[in-house]
Amino acid sequence: MQIDCETIGMSQEELQQRVVEGICNKMLKELKYDTDDGSEYTVPSPFGKTVERAVQDSIDTKIAKIAEKYILPRISEMIETVTLQRTNQWGEKVGDKITFIEYITKQAEHYLTEKVNYEGKSKNESSFSSWSGTQTRIAHMIGQHLHYSIAQAMKDALKIADSAISTGIQETVKLKLAEISAALKVGVTVK
Repeated sequence: MQIDCETIGMSQEELQQRVVEGICNKMLKELKYDTDDGSEYTVPSPFGKTVERAVQDSIDTKIAKIAEKYILPRISEMIETVTLQRTNQWGEKVGDKITFIEYITKQAEHYLTEKVNYEGKSKNESSFSSWSGTQTRIAHMIGQHLHYSIAQAMKDALKIADSAISTGIQETVKLKLAEISAALKVGVTVK
């Protein structure tokens, strides 16, 4: 007896689809058993994980290329051309219009030239009531950087000096021990 697709109730295309689906499931997934309740579940196979990772990397690369070509130039243009204007409490525009870049520049300038205490905190950031702004934030940051650089250089110099001194002391001790052992004469007498 010969079996064809019509006898089993499906077309050749449906049979091909099921065979391909079965092969893919077999290669991309692993069947696992839960020893506690005996249930079965599937997890991605190592090959399936590799395929999934390759597909994800390919998608990410394509999206990054599209973003670089179409989206990023538009965002850059919008950032460079957008203008901001202050409003009052009713939302009415007051003051001059400024570009986003001008706004960011003014904010950075204000941040760097703001008076800070010895900890680098502004009056709003400090929890002490006796706050006194003694320097600008940029001066504090430069001082902190110089302090760190000098401290690091001193630590490195001390390590080098310590290494040289300990090597010298070690050699001196070895020489003195050799001299002492040469000068000592051990004798055994029997009574």
